[in-house]
Amino acid sequence: MKLDDLDDRVVPRAAEKLRDLLDRTGDGRSKVSGALLEPSPRSPLRRLDDRYASSGPLALLRDVPQLGLLLVAAVFLAGAGVALARSGGEQRQATAQQQIDATAPTALGPEIGASIDAYVADARQRAVLVSQTSPGTTYSALVSFSTYLTPEQARLALGELQVSKVIVHAKLPTSDLVPAAVTNLVPDVKKLYADLAKRKRTEAKEFSTLSASITGQSKDELQFKAFYTTAAQQAAREAKAYSGVCPCLIGALVRGTAGELAALPAVSGIRAVELGGREADDSVVIRPLAPEQTGTVKKISTPTGGNGA
Repeated sequence: MKLDDLDDRVVPRAAEKLRDLLDRTGDGRSKVSGALLEPSPRSPLRRLDDRYASSGPLALLRDVPQLGLLLVAAVFLAGAGVALARSGGEQRQATAQQQIDATAPTALGPEIGASIDAYVADARQRAVLVSQTSPGTTYSALVSFSTYLTPEQARLALGELQVSKVIVHAKLPTSDLVPAAVTNLVPDVKKLYADLAKRKRTEAKEFSTLSASITGQSKDELQFKAFYTTAAQQAAREAKAYSGVCPCLIGALVRGTAGELAALPAVSGIRAVELGGREADDSVVIRPLAPEQTGTVKKISTPTGGNGA
């Protein structure tokens, strides 16, 4: 069969079926004028057009199609402007974050001889700045307590913050300053107390034995005897303190969002919160601040000396 014969047989039938389909759906074309087909007055599209686009802005768009193009262009430009504004905001935030990271302290806590009031104010200012820039970002921070706290009191003050290290210091003259890693604050600190009490009882016994072993009356012997006696008494006092419910926590290294950390100074028992970096670093140098200290930072008197923890 030739192609011309196929056209003669198929095309007229297809055209007739198409017209019948358009007439049944009401979306047909009732008038033919050259290459343009106009909607039937009875079609749903024509009724919608007459109802909603016969007046107002839609009528203007129908009569002047160029306005539609201008509207589309305006919407496109507005979207592009929003995208550029967001991009610029993200760039500014990234720059601010870089500045915060660059000024993160390499050691947490005040230096000996520094003004405590200035340290507390600077720590608060940094916490506010960081929380405004990236409130949901997680940071490490040194929390200094305003009073000696028990493990339960510390847990209550710190809320749900992750605690990775605590600073233990019994409120006694020249007691040990003990930094200790923890996973579960309350049970881990209680176990630490038990271990410290046991160690201090052993030390008290050993120092007492050494003191009793010195029977000479020379100046040097009497000095050694006095030293061992004092050390035994100090160890016994610490053993007693750690054996009870000891309020012996003066600080903690924690992890939390900048928003959470910035709000901590408002909690009872919290003296200062110094934000460090975003990376978890339990080896960071900590300079503890004793709750009773005011004015300028002084070295915490311990058997080994020093404030580094």
